[in-house]
Amino acid sequence: MMTADIVSRSWSNSIQARMTLVIIGFCFLVASVTSFSIVGLRTIDARMRSIAQFGVVETQFFGQLADHLPDLRLAEVLLERAENERERAEVLADLGQQREFLGRLAEKMDAIPADRINAALRDQFRAAWADYAALHDRQFSAGADHRVDASLRNPIHQAFIATEEAMDRLIADNQDRIEREVAAANALSQSMMMTMIAAALVASLTSLVLYLRARRNIFSPLSNITRALTALARGRTDIELPKRPGRDEIARLTAAYGVFRSNLAELKHAHGQAKVAHRAAEAMAHQDPLTKLPNRRALASKLCAFFGGDHEADNGCALLIVDLDRFKPVNDLHGHMVGDLVLCAVAERLRTVAPPKGLAVRIGGDEFAMIMPLTGDNPQPACALAERIIEALRPPIFVGDLRVEIGASIGVALSKRMKDPAGLLSAGDIAMYRAKKSQDSICLFEPEMEVDARRHAELENALRRALAAGEIAPHYQPIVDLDTRKLRGFEILARWRDPQLGQVSPEIFIPVAERRGLILNLFADLLAQACLDAAHWPQDLVLSMNVSPSQLRHIDFPEELLARLHTHGFAPDKLEIEITETALIGDVDAVRDVIRRLRAAGVKVALDDFGMGFSSLNHLRQFKIDKVKIDRSFTKIIFDDPESAFIVQSVIHLAHGLNLKVVAEGIEDERTAEMIRLMGCDLGQGYHFGKALAGPDAAALVARVRAAHGFAA
Repeated sequence: MMTADIVSRSWSNSIQARMTLVIIGFCFLVASVTSFSIVGLRTIDARMRSIAQFGVVETQFFGQLADHLPDLRLAEVLLERAENERERAEVLADLGQQREFLGRLAEKMDAIPADRINAALRDQFRAAWADYAALHDRQFSAGADHRVDASLRNPIHQAFIATEEAMDRLIADNQDRIEREVAAANALSQSMMMTMIAAALVASLTSLVLYLRARRNIFSPLSNITRALTALARGRTDIELPKRPGRDEIARLTAAYGVFRSNLAELKHAHGQAKVAHRAAEAMAHQDPLTKLPNRRALASKLCAFFGGDHEADNGCALLIVDLDRFKPVNDLHGHMVGDLVLCAVAERLRTVAPPKGLAVRIGGDEFAMIMPLTGDNPQPACALAERIIEALRPPIFVGDLRVEIGASIGVALSKRMKDPAGLLSAGDIAMYRAKKSQDSICLFEPEMEVDARRHAELENALRRALAAGEIAPHYQPIVDLDTRKLRGFEILARWRDPQLGQVSPEIFIPVAERRGLILNLFADLLAQACLDAAHWPQDLVLSMNVSPSQLRHIDFPEELLARLHTHGFAPDKLEIEITETALIGDVDAVRDVIRRLRAAGVKVALDDFGMGFSSLNHLRQFKIDKVKIDRSFTKIIFDDPESAFIVQSVIHLAHGLNLKVVAEGIEDERTAEMIRLMGCDLGQGYHFGKALAGPDAAALVARVRAAHGFAA
């Protein structure tokens, strides 16, 4: 609390704080004047619009009434002076038109808004006009005498005078209202101008005062300090600076100069401070800059202390390797900034569960570690700590409005069972990878796991040898039209029989190829062999082939693929690539561009394992896809699971609504094939139509189909 008070007082006394307050004040002044000006301008604009919209129209309306009312009376007088029947008829016709026009104008007065006219004057005009109109109509209606008494005492003339006077009062009131509105707008404009002039004067005077104060309190003292330091650098120590009251930056700089000049002991203290800073730099070298946790170097030092001759060597330790689950989609979907905030939140939670004298470490990426001192080799405390870590990471992490849920896979290794830190780290990694593959989130290292890891390394080496020797060959699984049961094409599947390992499942070696960057070579070899095998097959048969996410994110992938097809003389429209939803996560624009270029060249694109991801509909909306493949996990249980059947039916309807073809995988019997067909599915694939065939067997199948005229027409 005392430290916080000191920092607060130091801040309040600093030049930086004062300048900050001045800047904030200026910003507030500018914002206030600007806001006032905007509001005033809008008010003036609204008033001028009102004048333009209503005042001009009203003035024109009243002007028409004022102009035509005398014309009506003049026509009445002219009727008395008509010299013959033809002239009387012409005047009567003009009189009728004038009466009708004035009647319509009088009726339009109701359209004037109530707040734009004096109701009492309007009612007076209506009454006067009604009297005048009634007398006029009786005098000049059909069958009347039409003789006009032109005397000033004539009732019609008296009614006309009353109407004209009422009209004049309305016009005068309208003009007064418009003049008041214009005067109000002018007054507001003048007020705004005066306010802005006053604000400009205040700002100018304030700037002048601030400049003078800054010159006295900042510029001049800084100039003196500069001269004194220059002299000190030249060996002169006789220059003293006047003491400055207060505790701002210049006062502290002045005091520091005096101490530096007069006290050699303080120089030694500064040297000691330099050593402290050096130790701090050393500490930073052992700290992760993002999470502020110790880093891999600190972890190595700590482990060496347990395995070396340090005082900690009397005891053992447990090493927990913590790898986050479901973290990569956070980075891919929401960006690295969100990912960094999630990592910081994870680091904070790990700090809360770290044991006394333990150490929470960020190794790198989304991988963390924790060291726990142990006496003996009982793994139970370490496993309990792993459980606490799992529980600490289970609640969602909120980044703004974003809710992020992650988990962790933890490998546990004990130092008492290892020879050195490298072995302990390797054991922790092996246990962690085993935990990620298994259903359990926590795995304790056992010696046989190292055997499995060694076997995995041997598998990788064997895979490299197999690729170099061309031992991985394409097999072809038939794809059939469910309505006609005609052969429409094949899916290319990789098959590997190793001389020592025997038949190796693609589910084993394909992930290894992807992790080790061998998938591109594998894809190229399979495609080259498939082009040779299919060279003499019917033109209507289409080959489909899976593409890995890393290939799809490669910007030159379309050109490289088309170059390979051209080399082997294989038409692009005979190839269909199958992509999974995982490949669509990440740089959406780049993936969309790759798919667009492939389809422009004629290559078709199918979305494999549709429905297994969490954003299938979004992918259909964003990407141009030709076909979707329903995953076999839905197809196999459509008779046992009504929800799966409903999902299959919905996917088919959705795809057809988007003009997409649908392939159902995993059809293993006629009953399933017929049900899928009745649902409207276009194509089927599975053991019922044939297993994956080697090249010669696939060629024989094509020959039989061709002979029976069963291939696609």
